[in-house]
Amino acid sequence: MSYDYNKTHELILKSAEEQFKKEGFRNASIRRICSDAGVTNGAFYAHFDSKEALFKELVGPAVEGLKDLYDAEKAKFFEIECKEDILRLFEDSFSSSLAVADYIYAHADSFRLILSAAGGTEYENFVERLSLVEAESTAQFFEMCKPYIGKPENLSPTIMEVAGRLMVSAAFDSFKKGVSRDETVREIRLASEFCLAGFKKIWDI
Repeated sequence: MSYDYNKTHELILKSAEEQFKKEGFRNASIRRICSDAGVTNGAFYAHFDSKEALFKELVGPAVEGLKDLYDAEKAKFFEIECKEDILRLFEDSFSSSLAVADYIYAHADSFRLILSAAGGTEYENFVERLSLVEAESTAQFFEMCKPYIGKPENLSPTIMEVAGRLMVSAAFDSFKKGVSRDETVREIRLASEFCLAGFKKIWDI
């Protein structure tokens, strides 16, 4: 019987995904992954340099796609010429968060692995790092708002960071709890309205 490289590759990936789900990255063993896949350890190393490389192949494409989505959405928030633009962009932030939620649910298997099994990989603390990125983007956006708000002295770095983290948490925390996409969207909408109402009050816009 001839060796089918692609079939073997897929068998290893499928076995690894199950092992990572059950055991987490740290406790999953290459030996068990190979055994369940019906391949030898030698065959494993013909496909992957390490367990880390295997995990990255399972989740890396989804992460890169999310980064691209974030970059595309972020580019929409840097055209501010008046107070009305700020209010419009706050509403657009819900649409952006909704796009992120849809992406997460479309790549649910990858993000479940990241949230539940990534300890010991480069994806450990993924949501926390993403929250920092969102907080930095939020701070840049708010700095651009400064000339058009009634109380620029209330541009609090702490509040800006909290707002950025809140929008990420609204999507990922709901997803991690296993709720439906519609329930996650509801949480995102509430977080968005909470931020908008708060900033309208403290900024006088």
